Amino acid sequence: MTPRPQGIPLVPDPAVRRAASVTALTRAAIAVGLGARDKTVSPRDILRRQWGDDHLADLTLRAAVAPSTVAGNAAITQVGYAFLDALVGMSAGAALLQKGIQLNLDGLASIHIPGIAPPSILFVGESMPIPAYVETTSAGPTLQPYKLAAITALSNELMAMPAAEGLIRQTLIESVGTALDAVLFGTAAATSAQPAGLRFGISGLTPAAAGEKAQACVDDLQVLATALAPVSGNSNVALVASPDAAVALRFRLVREEWPILVSSALATRTVIMVALNALVASVSGPPQIEATTQAAYVPDTAPTDVVSSPGVVASSFTSVFQTDKVALKLRWPISWALRSSAGLAWMTNVNW
Repeated sequence: MTPRPQGIPLVPDPAVRRAASVTALTRAAIAVGLGARDKTVSPRDILRRQWGDDHLADLTLRAAVAPSTVAGNAAITQVGYAFLDALVGMSAGAALLQKGIQLNLDGLASIHIPGIAPPSILFVGESMPIPAYVETTSAGPTLQPYKLAAITALSNELMAMPAAEGLIRQTLIESVGTALDAVLFGTAAATSAQPAGLRFGISGLTPAAAGEKAQACVDDLQVLATALAPVSGNSNVALVASPDAAVALRFRLVREEWPILVSSALATRTVIMVALNALVASVSGPPQIEATTQAAYVPDTAPTDVVSSPGVVASSFTSVFQTDKVALKLRWPISWALRSSAGLAWMTNVNW
């Protein structure tokens, strides 16, 4: 029998699979954009012409423009989580959501998440009745679908460049990453448009007084960990910090026992600790993509209504037709919830 060649893995490396998934999403976005420029050819034909028989890219394109046609497909779910992984370089929120409990809301209006209330398991004698745990699901949150959305405009010359794939991939990542952090680590209540920020309804703790900085850092981490202890137990936790606080953590701690994630969405001298068993996230497939060369839009990260009152129109309109660009609109089904408010603790104005 001929031995199997050594060094060839039977299962593709996870990092390779994630890279292939994000590449598929990028190619789908380019195909949609080029299809908006040339109405005589379909995005799927453009995809085949530029990248040949890329089955995953073709599947992702179908999900991006007509999600219902591939609903529930495991490969498409993987593309969604791979895009979340790709955001990690720009978004601490993406890194954090990866570490929590991951669910899928495909085809569901909502999921009721059990709260954290571990049953009291007892030792039982021979032939004695075993205690039954009565689940109290009413104590947990409801996870329902939301979408993150962004618009970016790219020049027609860039869209048509054969080597533009890497740059367009980065543009998609940058369009979503910072927006995700701003909402995820915020303090706002849930609305019909977005889930609640993880800090909603959770008061900040008091940091240690100014003094020896390394000791103050340890003291603050002790306070945060103690607040999480009722739900975290011996499970993993993660730290999310503003850039200045993250640098201090890495240089003042002798050992990094917990992951330290950095987010520019946080105010200076702010640190958050999260019990990962308390965090639930849902990513329902890859982003959905639309493209146009004819629209006008308001180029603003916090746009007002196009018509805020009768006869009053936003003054900062720009036209992709006039500037010879392609506008890509990205909508990404993503949501999260904390199973218990005791699963997160935070403080600001730390003295280290």
